[in-house]
Amino acid sequence: MKDTLYPILFMAVLASFFGAVVSSLALITRDRVVAGERAQFRQHVLAAFHIQVPLEPEAVARTWEERIQVREDAEGEYYLARAEDGSVLGYGFRFTGPGFWGPISGLLAVKPGGEELLGLSFTRHQETPGLGGRITEKWFRDQFEGKPLLPLPDDAPALSFVFREPRVPREVEAITGATQTITRLEEFLNRFLADVARRPVLEGGSPR
Repeated sequence: MKDTLYPILFMAVLASFFGAVVSSLALITRDRVVAGERAQFRQHVLAAFHIQVPLEPEAVARTWEERIQVREDAEGEYYLARAEDGSVLGYGFRFTGPGFWGPISGLLAVKPGGEELLGLSFTRHQETPGLGGRITEKWFRDQFEGKPLLPLPDDAPALSFVFREPRVPREVEAITGATQTITRLEEFLNRFLADVARRPVLEGGSPR
């Protein structure tokens, strides 16, 4: 009986010790992890507005305080970005929609009157690396800059994703081999853009 009890007690004590160590480390590093995640998200927001993104968390925080304001309208939270001269650069809106393997989240920025897209940044996705995961590549994201938003085409989507070189302003070159990701992205992003066009902050086409 003693021969059996000792190993059990030893393992229980060992498990409790390492459990306490892991829990303590999690508590110690929690604030740092949260700060890192916040800085990373802010970098994505700044990138959507094509604001120079610093690498150091402290610099990110300073740029955020100087250039970004978090506001809210009847539809929810949004981000107001200012140019270096203090004028309104544009507005940013968070989105989430279904991808091929999981949700795709990001932020889309538009000009003050909503007439044109400023940029787009993806904050999270589960798409296949080298295929659907290429939506985060700069060449793909850069295509959204300058795309017309308002007025929306009659009974037509704001954007059309094509597997060739774009020929008209509202076309975006899709990623070859990522048909499922692109199809879902096109569908939910166009629904999102239609909703953005109706946001109160954009009504009347004037910055607020």
